[in-house]
Amino acid sequence: MFKKKNIPNMLTILRIILVPLFVVLIYFPYEAIIDMLDTIGLDAIGNTFFKFLSDFSIYIALAIYLIASITDFLDGFISRRYGLITKFGKIMDPLADKLLVSTGFIILTGEGIIPAWITVIIVFRDFFVNALRMFGTDNNKELSASLSGKIKTVFQLIGVPLAILNLAIMPKYGYLAFVEYATKMNGFELFVNVFMSVAVSVATIATLASFVTYFIRFRKDIDLEK
Repeated sequence: MFKKKNIPNMLTILRIILVPLFVVLIYFPYEAIIDMLDTIGLDAIGNTFFKFLSDFSIYIALAIYLIASITDFLDGFISRRYGLITKFGKIMDPLADKLLVSTGFIILTGEGIIPAWITVIIVFRDFFVNALRMFGTDNNKELSASLSGKIKTVFQLIGVPLAILNLAIMPKYGYLAFVEYATKMNGFELFVNVFMSVAVSVATIATLASFVTYFIRFRKDIDLEK
């Protein structure tokens, strides 16, 4: 399939594959399948395998998301360490990152854990900066990540898994819920909600700062006539 095996590129492809798997695990109609199996007399199967998936799907999805996040770190480290940087990697690695992050935020917004306005900021910034990077590449301009961009990435990698865990243990309480409902949470729930809220807040602020930074860096190169 590929002319040469390149571990960083394979990890990038794996990350892209894991994104739809993450979505399926959360939205798969487990109860409907269990009811169908019960109707046709295969309830034993429905009450074991699919019941297990139904009970632990979010935790499995969390594990999938963490694995995908780890591949993000590994492919970058390996490609730089062993000089395996390719044109495929330059294009697909950022795309895989944006698919992973955007999907996580969109799903968590749909589940009521993260506000829509935060997700809009995250997704808008990612697509806008990606467009600037493509434009910069065409103009031979250096597109190294800014400090705010690195902070954004770190806190997104912390905030999204915590938000998924928050969804698993207390789906009725989302972003900043501890401000109003702290007395209704146990110690672990409070810990998860507080640190999820802080991480998402820092990621959002860093996202805005990164957006402004990129725009300032490349505004002189934007020519609407070309």
